[in-house]
Amino acid sequence: MPVEFFQEELLMRIGNRIGRAVKVDETMAASRRYARVCVEVDLTKPLVSLLGFAQAVEYEGLHQICFDCGKYGQKKISAQTQKENPL
Repeated sequence: MPVEFFQEELLMRIGNRIGRAVKVDETMAASRRYARVCVEVDLTKPLVSLLGFAQAVEYEGLHQICFDCGKYGQKKISAQTQKENPL
């Protein structure tokens, strides 16, 4: 990504093209190697993998999301057990 894009306002706009940008990791943006933006995404829709200017998008923490129940940090086995044995 060009260094001109390493400004909080521009990074938030880029994040909003992926989902709802929450915040920019200022420490990472200052490194000028890569930017990190916290983005809230709708898991019922496909995840964005590329943006218009051929910038790859990487996601962190996807392995911690249960796509059956939508909870973050929920183990799939635990979610299935809750479905089978609700309180």
